[in-house]
Amino acid sequence: MTWVKMLTPRLASCLTALIAALLLAVLAGLCWQVVALFRGVQLPSVGPVVATSISKSSAKNYDVQSLLAVPLFGLRPSNAVAATEIQKDIRRSALKITVIGLVAGNDERGVAVLRHGNKTKAYGIGEKIEVPGTVTLLAVLADHIIIENNRKQEKIELDQKAGATGLRAASTNSRPSNAENVDLSTAGIRELVGDPRDTLQNSPLQLVRFFSVNPVMDGGRLTGYEVKPGRDTRLFSQLSLEPGDVLLSVNGQSLSDMSTQELMKMMENTSSYELLIKRADTILTKRFDL
Repeated sequence: MTWVKMLTPRLASCLTALIAALLLAVLAGLCWQVVALFRGVQLPSVGPVVATSISKSSAKNYDVQSLLAVPLFGLRPSNAVAATEIQKDIRRSALKITVIGLVAGNDERGVAVLRHGNKTKAYGIGEKIEVPGTVTLLAVLADHIIIENNRKQEKIELDQKAGATGLRAASTNSRPSNAENVDLSTAGIRELVGDPRDTLQNSPLQLVRFFSVNPVMDGGRLTGYEVKPGRDTRLFSQLSLEPGDVLLSVNGQSLSDMSTQELMKMMENTSSYELLIKRADTILTKRFDL
């Protein structure tokens, strides 16, 4: 039996504490000796002239305002059409184009829903209209559009019958004949999202699992948002949406003009949402009631 085993438990504890204290004392002494070695070392001083010159050089080469002005993500494509001056006393166009819907926007962000023959399509400003010849949409106004037909400006007024259907942004009282009402308060929808109004206003991120939304750009301009089903496809099908549908406007306001803050404010002050949707070459209107 060794001498350690002969010690009483209490005495062994005391010896352990004493040894630990001695080790700490030795380590502390070593640390102070190491510190003392570096006390006498003098770091080279930098002259004031050098510091001034470095400061000036840094200010010159790394000016924050200049860096912020650099287009790190590229420049927005210039739109020659937006710079085109709209003439006065423009004559009516003889083209067989029917304006069935207008979503007037700021600058180059307006959208016009045009029908030619049996084809209906939404066009943004600057887009070439799919008709014979060279015809481009120049401007979208409250009750008519301006086009450029072979370098001549012409206007086409909103068809009054189509304007009465509710596709016109300025009119929200009447309902379009192809409109579809969707009641968001049904049991199936509430089972997925709870109270629709409360979810939209207070917890919109809960809807992320149901939808995938991507901006649709045309010539550098935002024209709308493409929607696709998310991980959970149940809500998408209950809303009668189809993958690839493009949302153009909400309650008559073009989505290309609306900021996130404006959209959230609209959600707080309305009990229904009327969406203008582009599906392939067809324009649909859907009304969602809370």
